[in-house]
Amino acid sequence: AQGPFLRRVFTHETQGATSSYGGLTVDASGCHYFPLGSIDAPAERALVRCADQVAFFLLSGNATAEPQLIPRTHNDYAYQARAAAELVSLTEKDVYLAALPAEFNFTFGCPGIVGTLSAGGTVVLVENSGPPECLPVIERERVTITSVTPAVARLWLDALATDHADLSSLRLVQIGDAPLRRATAERIAPELGCLLQQVFGMAEGLLTLTRLADPDETVLTTQGRPLSPDDEIRIVDADGTDVPEGELGELLARGPYTPRGYYRAPDRNAHSFTADGYLRTGDLARRTPDGNLVVTGRLSDLLRRADHEDPSGL
Repeated sequence: AQGPFLRRVFTHETQGATSSYGGLTVDASGCHYFPLGSIDAPAERALVRCADQVAFFLLSGNATAEPQLIPRTHNDYAYQARAAAELVSLTEKDVYLAALPAEFNFTFGCPGIVGTLSAGGTVVLVENSGPPECLPVIERERVTITSVTPAVARLWLDALATDHADLSSLRLVQIGDAPLRRATAERIAPELGCLLQQVFGMAEGLLTLTRLADPDETVLTTQGRPLSPDDEIRIVDADGTDVPEGELGELLARGPYTPRGYYRAPDRNAHSFTADGYLRTGDLARRTPDGNLVVTGRLSDLLRRADHEDPSGL
């Protein structure tokens, strides 16, 4: 019998690549042999890990620059996912639909996959975010929470005119990754039958969210407040000076889950971080009187438009 699928062979004696067992010849080439006694042997001592060590890398999402690797540590990401899960009251009864790619920070840990599993809930994966696949899955798996982009949300809402899937299990839809038009935001509750949460997040660490108890106007028009009470936010002009409250400027951030640099990218780090550790997000934002952020777009888009303006005004 051919057995290229074999990886381990437990035996009382050393065998060759082709061995006979009870008259059956097994091709065990490429296998690792272990003595039978090793089955009951004490487990090998686990390698000591430090919570400050890098757990994985995320990829920066800035479309205007070469992508960079973002080192996220065990403790900073565990905090992010756990705090976000607590913010939306995740429990073991929740079912999270990963409608967007799982490697996105939004999908992976805002609270996403990691936050749901940490609360004992269930995660459902799909191949794409389109209504034909996602809406039946929400009905079949009794999905309670998901996170999508504004474009995906509009597709789902428009599909409801002809797709009559039962979405009554949904209690919360997070929308992020791009500015959400108010007209779309106003459709979420009446048409999907659930709460809306606006989210602004970066793989570099900053995460802001509207709260479930926020007034409707806050949820419809802002991206909420920072996840952590220790997050520090500045909004600055082109010279790095803080703008007056309510005015538009570049969003700067630092906090307990914001990395202090990209992986092996000293030149990029010198440009992307201030001397006192603030991340220059490259996003344009303003802060409302009650402390919520309104993120309007990318600084690079504003500069690009300015470069193409006719100085004569004609």
